[in-house]
Amino acid sequence: MIYRSFGKANVKVSALGLGCMRLPQDGGKIDRPHALRMMRTAVERGVNYFDTAYMYHGGESERIVGEALKEIGRDKIYVATKMPCSSVDKKEDFTRILDEQLSKLGVDTIDFYLLHGLSRGAWKKMRELDALTFLDKAAEAGKIRFPGFSHHDDCDSFIKIIDAYPKWVLAQIILNYLDDQYQAGLPGSAYAAEKGVGTVVMEPMKGGMLISDVPENVAKLFQDQNPDITLAEWTLRWAYSIPQATCILSGASSMAQLTDNLDSFDKFAGLECIGLTESEQKMFETAKFEFLKMKGIFCTSCRYCMPCPAGVDIPGVLANYNLIKMFNQTGSAKMRYGRLIYSGVSADKCTECGKCEKACPQQLPIMEIFKTAHDAMK
Repeated sequence: MIYRSFGKANVKVSALGLGCMRLPQDGGKIDRPHALRMMRTAVERGVNYFDTAYMYHGGESERIVGEALKEIGRDKIYVATKMPCSSVDKKEDFTRILDEQLSKLGVDTIDFYLLHGLSRGAWKKMRELDALTFLDKAAEAGKIRFPGFSHHDDCDSFIKIIDAYPKWVLAQIILNYLDDQYQAGLPGSAYAAEKGVGTVVMEPMKGGMLISDVPENVAKLFQDQNPDITLAEWTLRWAYSIPQATCILSGASSMAQLTDNLDSFDKFAGLECIGLTESEQKMFETAKFEFLKMKGIFCTSCRYCMPCPAGVDIPGVLANYNLIKMFNQTGSAKMRYGRLIYSGVSADKCTECGKCEKACPQQLPIMEIFKTAHDAMK
């Protein structure tokens, strides 16, 4: 396992982190023996970063992580969890929720503590409630070590959040070969690195969709490149090729999935970063374009359409709508689109000025798409 320095923090975390949002279930609840076996295996094979959150598994994820810390050893695991911004309505909620999380995890200090799911709207709310002062006081009290945030909005908002607080240690963002320019994307992760902020990659496999919903001609691209590398390993290879990606999270729902991920990272041993060949880079670019052409709206997030005079996050709307068009993920699309509505940058704000369509290299009928997209996701 390779260990990477985490931004301003004087610690090194495993390049592969265990995401605890999709732990194995039995009867709708976490299969605790199975989950604990997986956590033990992950640590035995070099993983030292566990990522959870207040809301994962209805609040049970933090508890099972706490059991793992007690059983495996607190000193062997860096634990990251998150303050649920949507559940904070007054300043007192910050401390109440943090204390509850400390209790569920069974620890005195949380290593990495993130404001969860920041968008423009959520960030505005956090600033109004003085969340940064809360983070400072929590660190002074020894309840947290390193502050961070997870992000779900465009790159401009990401940069503003990075610049607003010099103590950020990590930023968690969606990043995979299909979403390299989506939200913060590669430009945002590069900016974070310039500011000494580590990038934690979430959804390197797009929640498994880049494994299970791949068109045949795209799968053949990877097969022809190297038949001995699985689709899962290819997605991890792409993420591992990004120098500023401090930790790549992969949630596993079974021991087999976890083992597959660990086996992939064993192949990276001794390599601080994988340099993709020119042929492999071309393969990923072609896979992205073919994916979009075959299954979705052919938006490449080039951002030529931005800024929108009405303030609409045009690439964000189209990317969320593609979750429905490409993967039939209506629930995820609505959840993410809700953040755009909350931030006032959703498709219904379109004034049909037509500027975006004139600028679009793909000549997409954006205004027409917006009419159906908003109704499908509101």
